[in-house]
Amino acid sequence: MLKSFIYPILFCSIAVITQAQTKLVAVPSKTILHQDETLQLQFVAEGVSKADLFTAPSFKNFEQIGDVIESNGWTWVNGSLTEYISYTYILRPKLKGRLAIASAIIKVNGKLLTSAPLTIQVTDAVTVNADVTKSSLEEKADYFLSANENAKEKIRKNLFVKVAFDKQSCYVGEAVLATFKLYTRLDSESKILKRPSFNGFSVIDLEEPETGIFTKEIHNGKLYNCYLIRKVQLFPLQSGELVIEPVEISNKVRFIRTAAKDGTDWMNVISGKQQQELHTDESFVTEEILLQTNPVHLNVFDLPANKPETFSGAVGHFMLKADVQQKQFTADETAVLRIEISGNGNLPMITTPAVNWPGGAEAFEARVTEELNKIVSPVAGIKVFDIPFTAVKGVYKIAPVVFSYFDVGSKKYTTLRTDSISFAVKEATIKKRNYSIINQVQSSVKKQPFNRNAVAGIIAFVIVGLLWWFLRSAKKQAAAPPPLAEKAQVFRPVENFITTPMLAKESPHYKQFFSLLPDGLIDFFIERFQLQHTKISTVAISEILRKKGMLQEAEMWNSLINRCEEEIFSPVALNSSKDELLADALALMKAVDEKITLL
Repeated sequence: MLKSFIYPILFCSIAVITQAQTKLVAVPSKTILHQDETLQLQFVAEGVSKADLFTAPSFKNFEQIGDVIESNGWTWVNGSLTEYISYTYILRPKLKGRLAIASAIIKVNGKLLTSAPLTIQVTDAVTVNADVTKSSLEEKADYFLSANENAKEKIRKNLFVKVAFDKQSCYVGEAVLATFKLYTRLDSESKILKRPSFNGFSVIDLEEPETGIFTKEIHNGKLYNCYLIRKVQLFPLQSGELVIEPVEISNKVRFIRTAAKDGTDWMNVISGKQQQELHTDESFVTEEILLQTNPVHLNVFDLPANKPETFSGAVGHFMLKADVQQKQFTADETAVLRIEISGNGNLPMITTPAVNWPGGAEAFEARVTEELNKIVSPVAGIKVFDIPFTAVKGVYKIAPVVFSYFDVGSKKYTTLRTDSISFAVKEATIKKRNYSIINQVQSSVKKQPFNRNAVAGIIAFVIVGLLWWFLRSAKKQAAAPPPLAEKAQVFRPVENFITTPMLAKESPHYKQFFSLLPDGLIDFFIERFQLQHTKISTVAISEILRKKGMLQEAEMWNSLINRCEEEIFSPVALNSSKDELLADALALMKAVDEKITLL
C-alpha cells in the first residue's frame, strides 16, 4: 500500500492543526510539472476517523494511474492525537497549460466538507525528438554516450544508492529513522539483490516503495530521479555498536550512442533522418553494474541504571488511562478493565501493564489492539489492553495502574499512575432466584410452631402425592412416544446464527459482514453455554472454550475472530473469502454442539 509522506510532514509543520478541526484539504506533490511526469494528489480529512461518503472530483484533464489508495491514521501534534483519513491518487496530465482540479466532497456525520479547488501548471514533456533544441537535449545529456566516454565510469557518476539515518547514536528502544534511496540520471533498470538486514533491531516499515514512482531531488547541484528502496523505523534491542549491513542493487543501464554512422555528434543531430538512426538497436549501448551501500555503524547506549520497578522497556513520551467499563455487574458476568497507552515511541514493544487485582477477582489474558501512524517518526498512536475478569459478590477497588517509560528528551524516567478503580459485583442472577426460593421456604418454616401431628400429616400427604404422580407419569410415558432431547427443544439450529451476516455478504458496505459474523457467533455461545449476559467479550469466550476442554474449538474461534478483525481495522479491503468464513463458522458451531452432547 502506498503511504504518502507529504501530508504528515505538512500536518506537523502547521500550527493551526494543533486543534482537532474537521476539514478536507487537497495536498498535491507539486503544482508545476512536465507533461510526462506524474502528480501525487492527496485529499485529507482532518479530525475524522470514519466517513459516510467520499466523492473525488472529475480528473478530466488527467489520466488516473492505478486505484485510489485509502488510508487512515493518527498524527501526534503538541501533545495531542488527531485522526485523519486520506485518499491518494496518482495522475498523469493529458495536455499542457493551467489545468484545473475541482473540489472533492466528503460526508462526515451528515455534514458535507469540500476541499479548495487546485490549479496545476503543466509544461512541455522532456523528450528527445526531431524538433528539440540543443538546450533541451543538454538536459538529457546523461542518456547519451560519446566515443571518448567510459560507460561504467559514467554510471558511477550518475547512479548511486544512499542510506540516511536521522541519528548516529541513541538509547536502547529509541526510534531511529533509516531511509534507503536510489538516485539516477540515467535510463536504468534496477533490481534489489540484497535488502538491508536489521539484526538487533525491532523494525517498522514506514513507506512501501511503489514501482515506477519517483521524486525529483537535487544532489551536489544535479537533479536526480529518486526511488525509495525502503524507509523504516528501527528500535535497537541491545546496547553496543550495531551494524546495518549493505544494500546490493543490480543495475542495467542503456545509453544512446552520440554519433551517427557518419560520425556526426549527437549535439548536432537535429534532422529527422539522423534522429531515426539514433533509435535503432545498433545505436544503443547496455552496461550492467552492481552497487552497494557501505555498512552503517550505530552506537547504542544502555538506559540509565535507576530504572523504576514498573519500567518494562517503553521509550518515548506517553499518556496512561485505565478504567472498568462496567461499574456494576453480576457474579456470572465478565467485565473488562481497559488500559490505554497513547503517545509516540516504541509503542509496538509495550507489554500489558501489571495490575494488582483484589482478592475475589480472577483476570484472563488481555486482548491487545493498536492504532498506529507509521508515517511519522517516532511512531505515534494508541495501544489498548482489554483485560476480561470475573469476581464474586462484593465491592472492590483496583489499586492504581502504574506505567513507567524513559523520556529521551529529558533523559529521565517518568512514572504515570491512574486513580484507583472501584466496581461492585452483585449476586449471580441464577443463584439469586434459587436462594430466594430457599429463603422463602426457610422463612415459612420458621414462622410455624412445631407440631408433631401436623408434620406427620404433611409427610404422609407428600408421600401419597408423589406415588400418585409417579404412577400417572409412567402411564403417560408408556402411551406416548419418547420426548425429544432437552437441547433439541431449546437450542436453535446453527444456521439461524449466521442468517444476518449471510444477508450482508453482498452489502455495498464491505466491512459490515465482518462485524455481523462475530456477533452471530457470540449469540450462539450465549445460548449454548446458558450465559446470563449479552456483553461477553471474544476473549472471554475463548477462555470458556478452553475451560470446557474445547481447545481445538478455541483455536478455531480465535482464528475466525482475528480474520474478521483484520478486515475491520485494515484501511484497505483485504478481500478475505466471506464464503470460507461462513463455512468455518458453521464448522465451529457444529463441533461445539457435538461436544456439548457428550458433556
